[in-house]
This record gives sequence, C-alpha cells and structure tokens, in this order.
Amino acid sequence: MNAADGPSPLDPVSPTLEPLFRLVIRTAEPVSVGETPAGAHTVAAVSGGLLTGPGIDAVVQPVGTESRLVRADGSSSYAIDLVAAADGGSNVMRLTLRGFLFGTAEVIGALDRGDEVDSATYYFRGTLDVSTASRTLGYLNRALVVTSGARHGSDTVFDAFLAT
Repeated sequence: MNAADGPSPLDPVSPTLEPLFRLVIRTAEPVSVGETPAGAHTVAAVSGGLLTGPGIDAVVQPVGTESRLVRADGSSSYAIDLVAAADGGSNVMRLTLRGFLFGTAEVIGALDRGDEVDSATYYFRGTLDVSTASRTLGYLNRALVVTSGARHGSDTVFDAFLAT
C-alpha cells in the first residue's frame, strides 16, 4: 500500500492513553545495599499511601518495597511492589511498577534531598502491572498501564494511564 492512499484497516491501531488513577506512595528511609556490579542499590519499605481515581479508592498497605538502582551514567531504574486495598479491604490488588528516573545531577540531587522540583525537569516513567481476584477490578489484570511519576518530599506520586 502507498502511504498516500491513507491508513489501511489492516494497519495496527494507534493506542491512546486514558487517565486511570493517581497512586501516592510513602516509604521509609531507604537502606543502602551498596555499590553492586550493576550500580548503587537502595531499598525502602513501603509504609502507606493512597490510590484514587474514577470508580476506585484504595489504601496502600504497609507492605512491599521500593528498590532503586543508580547506574554509572546517573540514570536510575526502579521496581516497586505493593498491595492496595479498596472497599474496606474486600478488593485487594498487588501492584508492580517498573521504570526509569533520570535528569541532571543537580535535579536528581534535589529530589534525593526531598526538595520540591518541577517534574518537567526530569524523566520518571514506567509500567504498572495489577494482579487482583476482585470481580470489580478484574479488568486491570489484563490492562496495559503506563505511569508518569513525580517526587514530592517523601511521597512518590504516579499518574496511571490505561493504554487503549
């Protein structure tokens, strides 16, 4: 097919992003694992938070971890595993976030100190997988969710979007 002919019904559908929810995570002070062959590794316990959005309000339970690996080039990869309970605990979800955080050394240093930093000055993106036995939230088991993050002092904030 010639590109001038326009899109074909056989072409892949371009995804769109629909706002799904906001996730605010609080963590304890990180513990340094040290300088590993892959980079400087820290781990922090998840101590709580909130998940709010249309049709869903949940409380982040004080279980789980946030793991961060700072590479030699200054970029970081992160992995967060947590549990959130909605509807008074009757709908429980396991959330697994993976992604990247990078910016200038000055910006990352300010974030690490807990300073307020314009989120447009750094890249904080990832994916989120949900596992739940909930009938009302079961659609999230098969959803592709992307996240955009920001740091606010001791809180990490993720806006989650459903890729349609």
